[in-house]
Amino acid sequence: MRPPYDAPGVYTVHIDGSLDKNWANRLGGLSVTAYEEDEKSGRMVTVLKGSLPDQAALLGILNTLYNMRYPLLLVRYLRPDSGNETTKPDQEQHRE
Repeated sequence: MRPPYDAPGVYTVHIDGSLDKNWANRLGGLSVTAYEEDEKSGRMVTVLKGSLPDQAALLGILNTLYNMRYPLLLVRYLRPDSGNETTKPDQEQHRE
């Protein structure tokens, strides 16, 4: 399935480092969840997840993360947004 570029969709973005949850509004209202990927190394990964109106909005978020110098690990289109995406951080699965 090829995702539509101009329609709402649910996305996840994984970045290297810990991002404070206060950035959620600046990042399109996506949920922000940080976790320790590897206890041995202490490496932190942050997962942003939620609905975006189109891929132009996704690009704006990716540009913001780039300007903040957060390396991208993964960007994934999950599914079309059915209009009732209410992901809560504690419901997210970190390894998708």
